[in-house]
Amino acid sequence: MIASIFVSIYVTFIIAGLIYVIFKREKYLIEKGFLIIILIYFLSEITYFTLFNLSAENFFEIPIALLLWYISIIARIISIGMFAAIHNLELNKDSRVRLFPALLYIFLGGIFLSFLFMTDSFTVISIRNEYYYFFTNYGLLISINLYCISIVFITWLIQIKEYNNYADKKLGRYYDVFIIFFSLNIIFYCLFIISPNFSFKILHSVFYLLGFGYYVYIVINKPNLFAVFTNKIYDFIIFHRSGILLYSYNFQTREEIDESLLKGSILIGIGHILANLSNLKAQVTHIKMEKLAVVFNFNTQLGYVILLIAKHKNKILENSIESFDKEFSVLNMDSLKNLSGLIDVSQFKNAKALIQQYFRHFITEK
Repeated sequence: MIASIFVSIYVTFIIAGLIYVIFKREKYLIEKGFLIIILIYFLSEITYFTLFNLSAENFFEIPIALLLWYISIIARIISIGMFAAIHNLELNKDSRVRLFPALLYIFLGGIFLSFLFMTDSFTVISIRNEYYYFFTNYGLLISINLYCISIVFITWLIQIKEYNNYADKKLGRYYDVFIIFFSLNIIFYCLFIISPNFSFKILHSVFYLLGFGYYVYIVINKPNLFAVFTNKIYDFIIFHRSGILLYSYNFQTREEIDESLLKGSILIGIGHILANLSNLKAQVTHIKMEKLAVVFNFNTQLGYVILLIAKHKNKILENSIESFDKEFSVLNMDSLKNLSGLIDVSQFKNAKALIQQYFRHFITEK
């Protein structure tokens, strides 16, 4: 009965989140590769929580219930490992050891799997019309708890240490709360498998549902979640091939800036690009610096170049630049074709509205 209630609440969260995302899908930007990873993560979560609860129901025969319990453990290890790995890798993008947590999770997961398929790992007992699973394989029990404790510890360590890497600080605060729920549901899961107790099971399920519901809330309130986890845009610059600055916008101050405020090294690079503009095809490419990426788009027909200085280059940025360029070129075609003599760059102020439209996910809270 309790299991049915928890699963029903869980399904309600999933359906509500899916309906919202489907109807508001234009608000979300996500790379295809990352989307596949996210889908695998959510499928693992759904499999885990559903089977975790169903495996306790004694309307199943013990062999079937035990199979559901085994699958729920595997799905649990995959889901929390995937979340922790994604979180750790995103916040540690510039670290030389950023792969270490994920490799550690894989190593500990391998140890866990080596114990899981040993025979007679559990004794199944029916108490108050529910199945409870007592570990007889202590190597399996220890490896699961070691894996879970490592994930909680490393996730908090990186969340605190690399907090400044959040591009959107409000998103960082949301993650603080979510990781509290994430940690508590893992802790009570560990307590439950160590000592199968109805109270531990209820607390685990409650914190799991609170965490999952809160994550749905984050997705709804922060549609930039998957686009700007750690990525930042610093400057957006449009130069004419004559060397004239047509428009410049700073994403950190959210203000338009003039040429005198641009760094000398950037101007030297721009000068070289403009000198060779006529020999280049319209394309998006980039220059990777130590802590920055300069992404640029050439419009050879109208003779200007767009430069975007960001923390990381990705497909989302490239697509946003291309969309901006298409509309900017249409709006300003006549002006750009007739540029001569004393140029009034104020006519290109319409770029700000386009930036707010196509880069809205990167205009984050301070």
